[in-house]
Amino acid sequence: DPVDTTQTFTEHLARLPGCFLSYTPSTEAGPVAPAPCLGSGYVTFGCFNTLAKVTPDVRNAWARIMRSVPNSRLLLKAKPFACQTIQRRFLSAMEQLGVESWRIDLFPLVGGTGAHLSMYGMVDIALDTFPYAGTTTTCESLWMGVPVLTAIGECHAHNVGASLLNAVGGMEDFVAVDTDDYVERAVRLANDPERLATTRMGLRSKMAASELCDGRTFMRGVETAYLKMWRRWCRSEVEREDDEEKARRRKEEKMDTGGGTRKKKGSGSECSTDDQRSPTASR
Repeated sequence: DPVDTTQTFTEHLARLPGCFLSYTPSTEAGPVAPAPCLGSGYVTFGCFNTLAKVTPDVRNAWARIMRSVPNSRLLLKAKPFACQTIQRRFLSAMEQLGVESWRIDLFPLVGGTGAHLSMYGMVDIALDTFPYAGTTTTCESLWMGVPVLTAIGECHAHNVGASLLNAVGGMEDFVAVDTDDYVERAVRLANDPERLATTRMGLRSKMAASELCDGRTFMRGVETAYLKMWRRWCRSEVEREDDEEKARRRKEEKMDTGGGTRKKKGSGSECSTDDQRSPTASR
């Protein structure tokens, strides 16, 4: 979340140094495949995020990109696409935005992490969703050499992609400031296949050497944050106990000065109930 976030939280936010997570690549990941645009002659945009994140605003932005990049393709992979009805509904929605269905390939989930990751070999540029960006899918895409185009926003869910790219370093051109910038950057990148190819082949080594994959440093930051939380809690407990003790003393002082029902010893008010009976009472 931005330091000046307008979100409200019940909890006290703890900010970690660097990125908010550390990524450990899957051992099932195969080698980075060459940029498909070099062999196909057209750019393939892709997104493997959950379909619920693909909002109407996202579809509209993607349609603008597709209309601006002739012959480009869009490849999506999501669980609901196992249903033909869902596929037809999505293709119809994109057609209404001016993107022909033959330019879009829809895949359901595939079995096995290795098979899943290998599908990034068919994608040149991954398009992130907004305002709910991808997390694991973004890390997987980057590890497979596919740069991810994302956009910043006003909350954590929107800024996840930017945080991950900043942690990798040197990915500023893939972070948009708004939807129009998102579309413009996608079009500009699609028109530079040589740059896409170069970025792709160097992305895994760059990511491996970055703070995003430095688990030890990340955990030291987390442990330091835990220690600060513990010390803050201890201070608050001491302050709470001090406040309670002060309140108790004020109450006792008030009672001792006659402000309450408590009486001082030796004041003569400690007579038994029998001493206060009428003279005719038995003694």
